[in-house]
Amino acid sequence: MRSTGALDHEVGLGVTTASRPVPDTIRVMPVVGPGASAAISEAAASICAGSRDWLRVMMVVGGSFDRRLWASQILATTRDLNAELYVHKGQTTPTSVVALWTALRRHRTDVVIAIGGGTVIDAAKAAAALSGLRRLDERTVVAACHGTLGVDGLDLEDPTTVALAVPTTPGTGAEVTPFATIWDTGNGRKLSLTGEVVRPRCCVLDPDLLAGLDRTVLAHAALDTMCQGAEAAWSVHSTETSIAHGLAAVGLAGGVLDRIAQLRLRTVDKLAMLLAGHHSGQAITLAQTSSCHAISYPLTLRLGLAHGHACGVSLPRLMRYNAAVTAANCVDPRGPDHVGRVIDRIREALGESTVARAAARIEDFLGACGLAHFDDLPVAADDIATEALSYPRCSDNPRQLTVATLSRLLGTPVESEEPCF
Repeated sequence: MRSTGALDHEVGLGVTTASRPVPDTIRVMPVVGPGASAAISEAAASICAGSRDWLRVMMVVGGSFDRRLWASQILATTRDLNAELYVHKGQTTPTSVVALWTALRRHRTDVVIAIGGGTVIDAAKAAAALSGLRRLDERTVVAACHGTLGVDGLDLEDPTTVALAVPTTPGTGAEVTPFATIWDTGNGRKLSLTGEVVRPRCCVLDPDLLAGLDRTVLAHAALDTMCQGAEAAWSVHSTETSIAHGLAAVGLAGGVLDRIAQLRLRTVDKLAMLLAGHHSGQAITLAQTSSCHAISYPLTLRLGLAHGHACGVSLPRLMRYNAAVTAANCVDPRGPDHVGRVIDRIREALGESTVARAAARIEDFLGACGLAHFDDLPVAADDIATEALSYPRCSDNPRQLTVATLSRLLGTPVESEEPCF
């Protein structure tokens, strides 16, 4: 690749970082606003600090790309890039990453532009991060997910491809995070490819690209955003910065819940959703996710539940559970008062007077959008609790979780729920 310099403070400056191709911390510079997708070509050239004439570009899209209202517009505005089009279908798996990596290598791709939801963006991020390898198979992808790229003996050759992310569904924050979710369906595990090299160099946030999304997709996005924001705020690894980003995510997403339920989103609401997802991505980059996400993994693997839905069904319960933290069961070294203040700020971000009301609002949102509550899912609480606790993320919850307490929390119907001690 001619240059892999990081984009400087504004898109279009074309300033390179000559000291090393992959900085210790990559700054993902967003292009934000209605019509921002018109800047995709400019952004692609900028992150390589070169001319569009010689760039080799691959555009990765999802299986529904040609049915999206704006697809022809995207193809028209990026025509000057002469991009190769690659369709990624289904979940991001070791097999799909290898297939995309093979295409990137064959095309000698400089920039991969991921236009789609979190699945498409994660696939492109993973394949680009591994693009410096001369050979790749599924076992290598899985092995890389068990370490951190650039650490633990996983020092890789410099990637030959960098990623530019254009989310077309809001909420995941994948356009800014240094990790990519990969589903090892054969072994029934959710994996994560992690490292600064995974982070995109630039992203384009255009609310016009959310046109045509149905209420269910938007609801999943809002739930994912709120979970990421809340968990990065209450996590035992939270920082003041992750808390700030997390609360911004919860507040922005929470502010449009009623409009999502009514499917009456204005452009400003769509932009709020994109920004909420972006803040949630910044938040989990610093503190990662926690208990709701650990619970979601077995729900997705067992039932095929969409990620945001799988996260959201436990958020109200975990909010109430963590709000009742005591000195005896607090695992956050900052103590129960700190945890209580954070939960109260999450409640405030949702605009409710009590934590119970804030939790009930999310439960009501699930129902209004036709999404099943946890009580309605055909799973045993004990099984989900056991699997969830096998993921380290559960240990990041500020109030201690055991199989017994989590089983009780998940297995108790909402109408008769009591704090778990």
